[in-house]
Amino acid sequence: MRVASYKDKVRFFDEQAAGWDWPDVDRIKTLKILKSVGLPVSGIILDAGCGAGNLFPVLKKITPSATIIACDLSRQMLNASRYRFPDQDVPFWVGYCEQLPLPNASVDMVLNYCIYPHIKDGHIALIEYHRILKSGGRLLIIHPHGREAINFKHRQMGFPVDNDLLPPSRQIVAHLDSLSFLIRRVIDQDDLYLIEAQKSQYTPPPLLNIGTNRTGMTDL
Repeated sequence: MRVASYKDKVRFFDEQAAGWDWPDVDRIKTLKILKSVGLPVSGIILDAGCGAGNLFPVLKKITPSATIIACDLSRQMLNASRYRFPDQDVPFWVGYCEQLPLPNASVDMVLNYCIYPHIKDGHIALIEYHRILKSGGRLLIIHPHGREAINFKHRQMGFPVDNDLLPPSRQIVAHLDSLSFLIRRVIDQDDLYLIEAQKSQYTPPPLLNIGTNRTGMTDL
């Protein structure tokens, strides 16, 4: 994965960071969605592509005993999350979903909330999620407004996110099937896009030769 390929998006999200907040209606809907998916009572949850940390207080409210860790490609987004939620004890780092500096089988859940279209290589990211998930761990890909609404919004926002389009759920499910994920739930409706998959307890992780030096990640 070429970190340089993200430079325009990094600049874009850095510039958006100060105002990257959710309206109350989105916060309420997010709380309802995450309550419905059965988050782990304890263990480690990765907020992959955490942005300005809007999920942190929601996750802490639903599952206070879980350990939340997070990454994002925008340093300014992470700085904004630290400023807005100083009481949230969440370790995070600058990084990319295609290259996660986490050990194999170290995470109980990967939460991909409103981020999948912004990933340059979604299939490689899914391989990484499979690698870091524990046996039986779950992956959630969620967009609370549905595919058509998300794609319309990104096209309206213009470069460099105008081509960051959320694909039909069947495309992501096909990738997950190829990695031996167990598909638990698929919702692809006007008001909700949700894919829940579980790492099989019997299948070894897929092999991906991307080297041992996972560059592009910086602890904050």
